[in-house]
Amino acid sequence: MVHLYDIEKSEDKTIAQMEVFSGLEDGLLGVAVDPNYAANHWVYFFYSPKGDKAEQYISRFTLENDSLDMASEKVLLVVPTQRQECCHSAGSLEFGPGGNLFISLGDNTNPHESDGFGPIDEREGRSPWDAQKSAGNTNDLRGKILRIKPEDDGSYSIPEGNLFADAAQGRPEIYVMGNRNPYRISIDSRTGYLYWGEVGPDARKDSLARGPKGYDEVNQAKTAGNYGWPYFVGNNKAYYKYDFAAEKAGDAFDPKKPVNNSPNNTGAKELPPAREAMVYYPYDQSEEFPYLGTGSRD
Repeated sequence: MVHLYDIEKSEDKTIAQMEVFSGLEDGLLGVAVDPNYAANHWVYFFYSPKGDKAEQYISRFTLENDSLDMASEKVLLVVPTQRQECCHSAGSLEFGPGGNLFISLGDNTNPHESDGFGPIDEREGRSPWDAQKSAGNTNDLRGKILRIKPEDDGSYSIPEGNLFADAAQGRPEIYVMGNRNPYRISIDSRTGYLYWGEVGPDARKDSLARGPKGYDEVNQAKTAGNYGWPYFVGNNKAYYKYDFAAEKAGDAFDPKKPVNNSPNNTGAKELPPAREAMVYYPYDQSEEFPYLGTGSRD
């Protein structure tokens, strides 16, 4: 159900029924109003369409006179996903300066068998457990924050300054990569800076074999960049290259020169240098940000 809330009357009413796939954290995930809504009456939805295909839609609809015209849909962008396993279907839409639309997507990866550390399971048939296929993949839109310019005909163009100017290196829609589950984004209307909250993994203690404990993050991007997941967390605390079959740890990943050698990677192997989180905090006391106290993640 799509609801419309009248602030002046404090009234809520249903204006449309939208068929979505609602399993595995999917559903109607994000809504944004066109900056020129008063003239064009356009709204944008980020949702999971019902059906056999595993994918997400970024679509434009016409909302006029309290009526959402479902037949007016223009699908701007289709994002292939996987529906074998949960998790991390974060979805957020926000317009920024110049009419650019920012879109956040989770890494669409099951973290539950990675013991709270980086989910980089490269065994055959384990792609849903490997975030290198998505967040660490320059040719995949999941685990990213995208930036596009919607056009009047229902297509979109690419603004200058996104992460990959060369399409051979990565998808041009990508503004920020290396995200786990960027559940909500916000754009500073004065500076154009991008901010978002990032849900971190669940390990409560550092491991000499796997890497750092979990941290939630608050991030800022003044320009396009790579924020490190699934190789780093917090202030570029590095995970180890872990062999899930042999249950053996290798070397720590290098934030200055991260490399994606996963068999599930369809993009560039050499990734942009990783950026540190602006604010990061664990389950217990934060040494770097003591004002957060303890239990901030619970």
